[in-house]
Amino acid sequence: MYKVISGEITIEGENYITYGIYGETVSVDDISTDRERVEKLAELCNRLDLAEIHLINVAEDFVGGDIEDY
Repeated sequence: MYKVISGEITIEGENYITYGIYGETVSVDDISTDRERVEKLAELCNRLDLAEIHLINVAEDFVGGDIEDY
């Protein structure tokens, strides 16, 4: 089951809270600063029973804008 994680990054002196997704054996940090979008992505991954081997590719597609309407 995938869950949302949070972290903090600093860019040019500004602090941002970022969100990612983790599973049992893999995690992807800093996917977005929009918690709601990352929560929806985690729900989609859970609903589709996404194999963890694909999580990084899905996160890359999400960040690249290839996953918009889910």
